[in-house]
Amino acid sequence: MLYPTMMKFILLMTIIVGLYSCDKPRSEEQVAPVMTLLSAPRVENTVIKGEVKRGQGLYQALKSVSIVNSQALKLINELRDEVEFSKLKVGDRLVATFNESKQLINFSFSQNSVETHVVTLNKKTGKWDYSLNVLETSWRPRLLEGKLRSGSTLEDDLIATGLERSVVNEVVNVLLCKVNFRMNAREGDRYKILLSERKHKDNIVGTKVLFTSYSGTRAGKHEAFYYEDEEKGSTYTAHYTESGQALISSGLRYPLSRLHVRSSYGWRRHPVTGKRAMHRGVDLRGRHGAKVHAVAAGKVVISTFNKFAGNKIGIRHKDGSTSFYYHLSRRGVSVGSWVRSHQVIGRVGATGRVTGAHLHFGFKKPNGRWMNPLNKRMIATPRLSGQRYINLTHQISMHKGTLADLEISKETKYLVANLQHFERPELTYKDFSLLPRL
Repeated sequence: MLYPTMMKFILLMTIIVGLYSCDKPRSEEQVAPVMTLLSAPRVENTVIKGEVKRGQGLYQALKSVSIVNSQALKLINELRDEVEFSKLKVGDRLVATFNESKQLINFSFSQNSVETHVVTLNKKTGKWDYSLNVLETSWRPRLLEGKLRSGSTLEDDLIATGLERSVVNEVVNVLLCKVNFRMNAREGDRYKILLSERKHKDNIVGTKVLFTSYSGTRAGKHEAFYYEDEEKGSTYTAHYTESGQALISSGLRYPLSRLHVRSSYGWRRHPVTGKRAMHRGVDLRGRHGAKVHAVAAGKVVISTFNKFAGNKIGIRHKDGSTSFYYHLSRRGVSVGSWVRSHQVIGRVGATGRVTGAHLHFGFKKPNGRWMNPLNKRMIATPRLSGQRYINLTHQISMHKGTLADLEISKETKYLVANLQHFERPELTYKDFSLLPRL
């Protein structure tokens, strides 16, 4: 009997104390714990990091950071005018951020350690906002020179210096336009290469080959200079001789003055339908109304419109191959017309089934089979002229000045002794345009 009586007493006292406390105002210290218990726990955003692995395509890489195909298609369409996904490589970094509702709110893509492309979901508009984050870097000159060793090749010697394979290939491909290494390379042949290396802290994040030279008893002496056009991505940016001759073996030209691949050749998810389909050409970025040029001389065999390709033109060339140009805003040539190389044949547009203005550029072999048009070595012009040639001469003067400084630095311990370690900002075409005309 005692136990039930005690329980009733404790219950009664609890009720009395509770009623009494309701009449008294609580201090902030007393309220805070109660409010903490009542408030919902805060859910943090989820960040998933990844990188492109060997054998992965873009959609597979995005799936590795939990981005499904439907969302990936939206991101690719949003970024394709800023990022050339055709240059996707192993090690490119991906970061996806999701909110508490598992909605993607931020995505970043990095192909090197200093530049990051970012898209962020705008809460007000529901659209994606793009930005490019760039860390501070500097450009430093570096001179490589030497002689071919017995049993070695220029490629072997350059790889031995620690240069990346892509840089070595660039040097060799430029010189191949003038030097037959298989027939004429000999032990003791001399080479000299001027590089401009972009550095972040002590890491090389980019390299430009500014000058290359090769000389030998059988090969002769040859020099090449790098020309950088005023427009980023310009098809005129390439290696030239001092007289302005382009050092690319083919004379086939690009259809646009600027080369930015929005969508490459091969299997892809269609930007409109989202279905996987074969893309028999490349999509090139171009502003609405930009000039479209014939890549080579030939006869116009197609000049028409359909609901998928929009305004389209086809030109058959002397070797039997045919080039195609789709989604034009207007056509400037008719069937049966003969066109010259680099002649304006139309304007960039957004006709047909597209998400925005661009040029679809395709190529068929003489046997009628589609091929990747970028596998044909193409160039904007065989020789620079006019203002571009004047700009080339200014840039060559700058390259020669740097070479002279580096040569002096090997002989003296004074002002230019540490030139190769001197950090300098990157020179742009605007800097060259300020130099006096020759």
